[in-house]
Amino acid sequence: MKVPAIAHMNLRLALEAPVETIDPVGGILRAWRLVDLVWARVRLLGGQERAAAAGEESAMTHEITLRWRADVTGAMRLRNGARVFEILSAADAQGARRHLVCRCREIA
Repeated sequence: MKVPAIAHMNLRLALEAPVETIDPVGGILRAWRLVDLVWARVRLLGGQERAAAAGEESAMTHEITLRWRADVTGAMRLRNGARVFEILSAADAQGARRHLVCRCREIA
């Protein structure tokens, strides 16, 4: 797998982690805290539409490459303004700890 040069990582994304708290009636509230700002390359892989309870729902799949870091998990997300990318998986593409390739779904 060919990973992009640093110059191609030209989009600044917010890496966010979930913070869960319990509300007064016992439900769980999820908020997001900023972990770091990262430079990344976002590449569209494809999309699909499916029926959901509230109507049609679309999901776009992206490959997002950033500099390698050990703390990225599938519970985190990447955000660019109003665009939110749920991390489905993250892998060290070449095993050299230089790049991290994340398979993400854009939440619409």
